[in-house]
Amino acid sequence: MINDVDLLRDICENAEMGRDGIMHILKQTEDSNLSQVLTRQLSEYQKTYDTADKMLHERNQEPTSANPMAKMMSYVSSSAKTMMDNSASKIAELMIQGSTMGITNMTKSLHDYDDSDQDVKKLAEKHIKTEQANVDEMKKFL
Repeated sequence: MINDVDLLRDICENAEMGRDGIMHILKQTEDSNLSQVLTRQLSEYQKTYDTADKMLHERNQEPTSANPMAKMMSYVSSSAKTMMDNSASKIAELMIQGSTMGITNMTKSLHDYDDSDQDVKKLAEKHIKTEQANVDEMKKFL
């Protein structure tokens, strides 16, 4: 079982990975419609991160950063994959893969959560729904 601090940290890490991934991939995006969608998604990740961060600070806790090795691997992988093909379809595919990993990780954390704070649980559930909406939105660019 994990407690509310652990789940909030997981939310921060997940949102951070999504946010950083979009900031990296936006530089390689030439499709203006895709750029608009990614910019909006970036804002959603930031809002989620800020909300979880605030809830952690209310508990006198700090967020933890996503694993530096995972961040580096994600950066290298997306750079390599878009070097040969930076089409909207390829970028959407990468974003779908990232969001799917986020859904999986957050769902696991939520299943391990001790349900001690319903607001924390709701934030995690909302984040999972946002990730799924992001996947559905990216499918339009495949």
